[in-house]
Amino acid sequence: MTTPRIMDLISARQMISDCGAEFANWEVASSAAMAVSAAAGLGGPVAIKSAASDVIHKSDSGCVILGVAGGEAVEKAYAEVTTRAAATGSMTPERVLVETMTPGLAEVIIGLKRDKTFGAIVLVGLGGIFTEVLEDFVIRLCPVTEPEALGMFRELRGFPILAGVRGKVGCDLDALTRLVVSISWLGNDRDDILELDLNPVMAMEQGALAVDARVVLNERRERDAYQT
Repeated sequence: MTTPRIMDLISARQMISDCGAEFANWEVASSAAMAVSAAAGLGGPVAIKSAASDVIHKSDSGCVILGVAGGEAVEKAYAEVTTRAAATGSMTPERVLVETMTPGLAEVIIGLKRDKTFGAIVLVGLGGIFTEVLEDFVIRLCPVTEPEALGMFRELRGFPILAGVRGKVGCDLDALTRLVVSISWLGNDRDDILELDLNPVMAMEQGALAVDARVVLNERRERDAYQT
């Protein structure tokens, strides 16, 4: 019987980085002082968001504050995020992620799901907080090739946003397609991954940076692997 478990944030980011994804610079803090120190080290405005695994919809819970600059502002944001995380019933509300603000030309979602019939499926779409509203996404069986991944993006209704419309600069589609291929192979190779979401991925003129990640594992499968 499958027992889903949300993977620890640090472990999830490390696993995804190992397959080729790049994240904006980040640190985890468990006190206001640590958050202030982390923000100072990263430089520039930062995002303060809950790093608790049991806070699922961070934006909906008010557990994400963007564009925070200066020690006092970081302390205030830390207090607000941890208070809101505690209000959701989180067991570790004191854990926050301090992350460099990363502007992009567009926000993209790249994800995996494990279908009972078809196995691992990779998904791409326009991302961010409006993913569910836009419902603009394409799915394929894992793994996919770079031409197949590019074709997925071209099928999106919002593809002109990525390609550059009305004289605007286009996103780095090569970087996006490489990331999709890497994630698709992760889904193909690890059958303990039930779900994976990179949302949003900031698509830029050069490169693409993930700024949030969530991975759900089949806990029994993971435990059995350690016993063999």
